[in-house]
Amino acid sequence: MFTIRKAAVSDAKNLGMIHALSWKKAYEGIVPKEILHKITPEKRAQFFKKALTLQWEEDYLLTVDDLPAGLLCLGKARDEDCKDTAGEIWGIYLHPDFYGQGYGRVLFEYGLSELQKRGYESVLLWVLKDNIHAIQFYEYIGFCKEGAEKDLFIGKPLTEVRYSMNL
Repeated sequence: MFTIRKAAVSDAKNLGMIHALSWKKAYEGIVPKEILHKITPEKRAQFFKKALTLQWEEDYLLTVDDLPAGLLCLGKARDEDCKDTAGEIWGIYLHPDFYGQGYGRVLFEYGLSELQKRGYESVLLWVLKDNIHAIQFYEYIGFCKEGAEKDLFIGKPLTEVRYSMNL
């Protein structure tokens, strides 16, 4: 049994745990170990507490049998070159204990449905170019690479690529 609900400030601890553990697993071999080691549930919980208090972002919490299992962040597309009709999946993160059970897709479908209800005609997302597993998942769902890229430095130079899909 699973539920998805809009996250509250009181969920910050669970969101921080999910986010930190997901990053450590999903970005292993992509982001340097020293950087991943610094990402802790406590630090991420502080971020989520502030972000939810100040309404910087819109987060959703997935629970499975009342256990915190996943995190979805969505909203209006943040890129300046996007139309007002574009929404964005800012992030999807799963607790590693829930990998491979279909919950990533559940969160994705929920996010797409939410954006569609709000009248968005398309959705975009950003993914690290080296995150082959995530790229395969997004392409399987129907996202296409657009060509837009951003250079990042997360302990080493990395590139994010933008994918989009019509709703």
